[in-house]
Amino acid sequence: MASKQPVHDGNAQTTEFDVNLADERIRGRSPNHARAVVSVDANSTLRVEIEAANQLDWQLDARMVNGTLDVTRTFCEGHSAHDVDMPEWVERVADLVGERLDGGT
Repeated sequence: MASKQPVHDGNAQTTEFDVNLADERIRGRSPNHARAVVSVDANSTLRVEIEAANQLDWQLDARMVNGTLDVTRTFCEGHSAHDVDMPEWVERVADLVGERLDGGT
């Protein structure tokens, strides 16, 4: 994922987060580890790309609102998807990314 061309343009800032889902108490039908790459363009538009082994890749267009990540559009494997189709573990990873972007641990 990190080797992909930046989503917005060559001026996008990119941050990577590795998430150990077991350490974060994200259990159930989820992978053990996920990686999220966040790109921010000059207009403060966020693209959160979430991937994990043997799982579909998810891309979220989002913005920070009152310290939380507000997802505005959802994509799965590059195709538009409904929020209700997003697995629980992806939602939880997105929440963690929002917390970390807001200065949390």
